[in-house]
Amino acid sequence: MFELPIKPGVHPFDHFCDNLNWRLEGNLEKKFADLANGSFSYGTLARDMRCLAAMFTANGLVTGDRVLVASRDEEAVVKLFLALLRAGITPVIGDAEITGSELGELMDVCDPAALFADEDMLVNATLDEKLPQSRIFPIRKVHDTLLYVQDPGRWTPVENRPEVALLVLTSGTTSTPKAVELTYENLIAQLTIFDEIYGFDSGTRLLNLLPLHHVDGLIRGPLVALWFGGYLYRQTPFSVQNVPAILNALTEKDITHFITVPAMLRIVARIGSDKRDAFSGPNFRFILCSADLLDAQLWSHVEETFKIPVVNAYGLSEVVCDALFAGPENATRRIGSLGRPYGCTAMVLDDDFRPVPAGETGELVLSGPTVMRGYFNAPDITRTVLRDGAFHTGDYVRINPDGLYDFVGRKKTAIVSAGATIHPETVAIILSTMPGVAEAVAFGVPDAARGEKLVAAIAPQPGQEITPAAASAFCRKHLSAERTPAEFRIMTSLPRGASGKVLIAEMIAGAANDAAVLAEEPATFAEESGGLEEKVCAVAAKCFNVDATGLSADSTPFNTDGWDSLAHMSLIEELEIAFDMQFSAAEIASIAALGDAMEFIKGALDVS
Repeated sequence: MFELPIKPGVHPFDHFCDNLNWRLEGNLEKKFADLANGSFSYGTLARDMRCLAAMFTANGLVTGDRVLVASRDEEAVVKLFLALLRAGITPVIGDAEITGSELGELMDVCDPAALFADEDMLVNATLDEKLPQSRIFPIRKVHDTLLYVQDPGRWTPVENRPEVALLVLTSGTTSTPKAVELTYENLIAQLTIFDEIYGFDSGTRLLNLLPLHHVDGLIRGPLVALWFGGYLYRQTPFSVQNVPAILNALTEKDITHFITVPAMLRIVARIGSDKRDAFSGPNFRFILCSADLLDAQLWSHVEETFKIPVVNAYGLSEVVCDALFAGPENATRRIGSLGRPYGCTAMVLDDDFRPVPAGETGELVLSGPTVMRGYFNAPDITRTVLRDGAFHTGDYVRINPDGLYDFVGRKKTAIVSAGATIHPETVAIILSTMPGVAEAVAFGVPDAARGEKLVAAIAPQPGQEITPAAASAFCRKHLSAERTPAEFRIMTSLPRGASGKVLIAEMIAGAANDAAVLAEEPATFAEESGGLEEKVCAVAAKCFNVDATGLSADSTPFNTDGWDSLAHMSLIEELEIAFDMQFSAAEIASIAALGDAMEFIKGALDVS
């Protein structure tokens, strides 16, 4: 039976700090992390965390304050996150790619006492009077502090023990942006579960390239590494072109666990198909996949290709990370399932909150020590999902005769695309502010690469013309990359029912049907008029949601909006269909410009 390791009479904050102190002081010479912009030891981390804590105190921050951090500087983010946790000040990690307008939105949600952000983000932000200027710090303040502040040599004693450890920004189960309050007890419970389920220990060496504003990247990244005295690798940012280097790092860095999401795993499986020994290091244990539904076909393919186990975990920010586990123990493993709960109690309830019979579908409801305290400053929203301490996930499941849980669908309107939780309503609100737009909606449809794909439908005002490329450019300016729709549909009007309500279900069905029809159509593109470059650019324009006239053989991910790793794989698949050919894994990874794709197509089809 699961039990918290906190001794009677010991406050969770003290237990948490004692473990961090023990790990920091007991591993001074050991390397802690290799990040994209810095590598450092436990000794350096210990010193830097103390210096940052002294800086917090010098700037008037006190226990229980909230500090928002939004930066592409991973070294600064990791050190701020750990120092704030240890100091009893609540970190809030924002998306490193948010726009200035979104930064103000996040501040409204978490009401921070201070802000650390990249200079370009601050220049483009409209912060009004949300914070005094003295509490808004460009991220270079972190590096200045570590250069010039003398190590105090000890931590300032904390008089008032904090309860809330971390705020996690999420759209969760409702359409309102909000922040999940996770306590120190929540974190200790989840870390203890990781110990008992995954066997994390001081020999754990994580390869985790997931975003730090997601719990999967943040908790199972720097926090797990420090809590267990392990090591974190994030030196090579994830991209299609970097997959070979990332796979090489598995053996070079003696990685024990690869932490990923289905969309990332799908790319690794395709590009790494000719590196079947990539996970064959003597200490590698398993791939841990979470944040989205892991389909059985991909799961089986990865295990058969690389001859290593894949563990699937189900969880949400509202329960820290993981609540149901399919593996690593055989008793909980069935490919395609969510496994079974550990460290929490799971119920499957109908709409009247009554348990459903075994084998029938109901809403998954979780209770236990990892369940959040609530949503920050949102008691009404909290009451809709927390009842008698139990969290109503909004996800439908059923329990099979083997006792394992299967995912059935979502009750909520939020979608999970490439591991990111997105609420379509918030995206539609931004789109509706685009000049010339009469109305807009957004919704998710099934997608092989992403799990779900965000689609936007736009009805222009009379006499106005809006192109998908223009809509995409507007979204990239006002929304983070993960909230920018992958597809735009321009319609004369949005379909409505008798009550006047937009028929979202009809639009979802139509989009899914259109995708199925396109997939079944014969590949005649290569025989149509126009040169090879024109044809490739037309396909790329569709995949990136840009104007084809702005593309050429010299177009690269660095000079082309919308060309990220997922769009790269969409481009590959669309080109393979259009030209009735197949790229090799090495070719996919080496395509750094559209001209590279054109050369490979010429070679495959002998196109002059």
